[in-house]
Amino acid sequence: MSDKSTKKKDDKKLAKDTGKNTSKKASAKDSSKKSFHPVKSAGKFVREYRSELKKISWPSAKDTTKNALITLGAIFVVGIFIWALDFGLSQLRDLGLKKIPELAASAQQSEDVSGSDVLDSLIVSDGDAAE
Repeated sequence: MSDKSTKKKDDKKLAKDTGKNTSKKASAKDSSKKSFHPVKSAGKFVREYRSELKKISWPSAKDTTKNALITLGAIFVVGIFIWALDFGLSQLRDLGLKKIPELAASAQQSEDVSGSDVLDSLIVSDGDAAE
């Protein structure tokens, strides 16, 4: 029995230290008191929302302008890089097409012909040359 009384004393001391009541009777009372009130909940939300908005440090107009210009500059630089990469790769493609005259000629003849048809025509012409 002394273990039970010691445990109760420890629970009461813990509840007193933490501000919580750990007994079963108190928790049953607390749960019955807790009910959902939408108007009170909405009011609490709005009050907390306002207090959080007050904590935000908004940038000045000068800082906003500076950050906008930095962003636009970065967009411009990345755009130039992508354009240069695209231009270089298209020039490389055109150079490769000039090196293979059969492929270039057949590609220029008809834009309706798919790539597999062009490849098939090359394979057939290579087979004829081997015979």
